[in-house]
Amino acid sequence: MSPEEELDDDVLFEPDGHLSDVALTALADGENELLPERAKLHAESCDVCTERLGAQALLSVSVSEALLAAPVVVRAAEPFPVWAVLCGLALATTGVAPMLAEVPAWLVGLPRALLASTPIALRVLSSLFRAASLGGPALWVVWFTATLLLGGLGFWVARHAPRPLSSKGVDR
Repeated sequence: MSPEEELDDDVLFEPDGHLSDVALTALADGENELLPERAKLHAESCDVCTERLGAQALLSVSVSEALLAAPVVVRAAEPFPVWAVLCGLALATTGVAPMLAEVPAWLVGLPRALLASTPIALRVLSSLFRAASLGGPALWVVWFTATLLLGGLGFWVARHAPRPLSSKGVDR
């Protein structure tokens, strides 16, 4: 560890020259890299600090044993919020209800729209196969997903975009 990452001397030593509780706790917990070599040598050579280090080590062991012996509190799994889901579905159904009246008209026009978009989809798929034949399987997946998304988006825009009156057979 670099000297910048070690603890400062004012934290490590007491005014009487012995190691502080911070230094002894770091040694007892095995965090030797936090201490400069001078502090480690002092802990080995000073009888007072060695005795205090032993007491800190015993305290550290007893705390570890107490933590291991303590019962682990496991919270029970929360029940599935059935009422919240049902309320959400009810609200979603209420919001979509006005659009449900348009579903029969949309289903009537669906075959014609699919026929009109088939040539475009085939061109997109042929481009996909040509480009994907040059790459690996991941490219196949990416191209296929992008094709489906863009094709679906194009279909949606074509169905929902306003059309000029001349395309509906009305001339001004």
